[in-house]
Amino acid sequence: MARPPARSFPAHFDPDGWEEDLSRTTPAGREAAEATRRTYERDGIPVEHLRRVEGEGRDGTVLPDCAKVYLPRPVGRFGMVFRAIKIDGRLHLAYVAFGVRHPPKDSRRPTVYQLAHQRIHGQPPRPPSVA
Repeated sequence: MARPPARSFPAHFDPDGWEEDLSRTTPAGREAAEATRRTYERDGIPVEHLRRVEGEGRDGTVLPDCAKVYLPRPVGRFGMVFRAIKIDGRLHLAYVAFGVRHPPKDSRRPTVYQLAHQRIHGQPPRPPSVA
C-alpha cells in the first residue's frame, strides 16, 4: 500500500536576506542551506521538518507566527526561521533568516533567532531584564 504524500507548505525566499545570511556562514552552513532551499522550493517544506518557535524567547526575541527547521536534519547546528503567510487563502512559509542556532557562549555572532527578530522588527531584540 502506497504511503500518502506528506503535507507540505510552499516556501518563499527573500533574495536579499538570503544572500546576507549566506555571506556570514561557513562552507558547511552554505552547503546545508543551499541544498535545503533547492528542496523546499521544489517540493515545499514538509510538516515533519517544522518545529515550533517560542513566540517570546528567553533571549528577548519575539517571533510571532514563526516556525523553524534544523540543518542538517534532524538536529543540526544551523537553522532557518520561516514566518507563516497567507496567499490566496492558503498557508505559505516565508523565509526570514538562516544561521547558527546556538553559537558558543564567547561568540558575538547573533543566533538565527536574533537575526529573525531583527528582520521582523527592524531592531535587535532587547535582552530580558535580570531580576
